[in-house]
Amino acid sequence: MLTNSAPLTCSWEAHQFDGKLMANGARYNPQAFVCATYQFEIGTVLRLTEVRNGLTVTVTVTDRPKRIYGKRLDLSPRAFSELDGIELGLCTVTATVVKNK
Repeated sequence: MLTNSAPLTCSWEAHQFDGKLMANGARYNPQAFVCATYQFEIGTVLRLTEVRNGLTVTVTVTDRPKRIYGKRLDLSPRAFSELDGIELGLCTVTATVVKNK
């Protein structure tokens, strides 16, 4: 498990997953500050910093992504919009563990 990460590529999970069960047993809410990743344990709280603009967001790992090709994190649309314009689709962040599971 990483404590402070090298830059990670992330995107956002579509609204089509709204209401579906996540790996933590809760239902996905695109307005929540959550992410899906294999890099950290379910329940870990992360502070993500966008490397280009310095904006930060705090998210909880709640799910595992379906498939990731060249990405490491899938953020909820709400969390992604705090870091970058959602229309861009991808951004690069560093992750710091705020609270382990």
